[in-house]
Amino acid sequence: MPEPVLEARGLGKTFRVRRADAPGKEDLVAVDGVSFSIPAGGSLALVGESGSGKSTCARMIVGLERQSAGEISVVGERWQSGRLSTRERRRRGGIVQMVFQDPYLSLDRRQRVRDAIDESLRLHARSLGRAARLARVDELLDKVGLDVRQAAALPRALSGGQRQRVAIARALAAEPRLLILDEAVAALDVSIQAQVLNLLAEIRERTGVAFLFISHDLAAVRQICDTAVVLHHGRVVEEGQVEQIIESPKADYTQRLIASIPRAGWRPRRRIVVAKPA
Repeated sequence: MPEPVLEARGLGKTFRVRRADAPGKEDLVAVDGVSFSIPAGGSLALVGESGSGKSTCARMIVGLERQSAGEISVVGERWQSGRLSTRERRRRGGIVQMVFQDPYLSLDRRQRVRDAIDESLRLHARSLGRAARLARVDELLDKVGLDVRQAAALPRALSGGQRQRVAIARALAAEPRLLILDEAVAALDVSIQAQVLNLLAEIRERTGVAFLFISHDLAAVRQICDTAVVLHHGRVVEEGQVEQIIESPKADYTQRLIASIPRAGWRPRRRIVVAKPA
């Protein structure tokens, strides 16, 4: 069997939080004993509601949070947590990249699209000369479906879907082995979601990059992922092939998640009426 791109074993994260109803702090367990692995070129989803621990898992993998327990191995190398040197952060960034939910916050508002992608190349493809970098920028823009006019624009001049395409192109500039997508389509309307998901599927097929897809949306997961791990209150409640989980869910929590997906003719059970002010 080929070595997994990512292997997480017994991941745990506990936060010390201040109580609202009493003095002092208490432990809040956000992630509790979560394990999963992603093969080269594979695509795994971490699924659950807000607060289930899925984004915390992603942040531990890229080093934005330090795990309280467990191990993270990337392409066979165990990654130590804690403070990292600039050189080590850059090295890891060439292996794992992350695309966040809100591209407007993750992009520099003063930096034009072309310059944002070029900056990533200067950090992670340092052997490329200027001409080769510019050619690579054009290639990445074409890969995510952005034209010359959009390449010269600032983020505020782009739509939400276009901004997310910029964020994807910037991440791909590092030629990572693993791309983490943290609710990357959640802020987009349905038609734009479909476009971005199709784009991601094409990128995965052409480049062989592996995906860790963080989402509460099982419909989106079904379109892009092979396997899924369902989290509830920081713990794994179900895992397996996506089609198997959606068609024959075993855990009560997974069944409730699937039942919440809107379908043709779907109506909310309860209508909430907001009274107008007098």
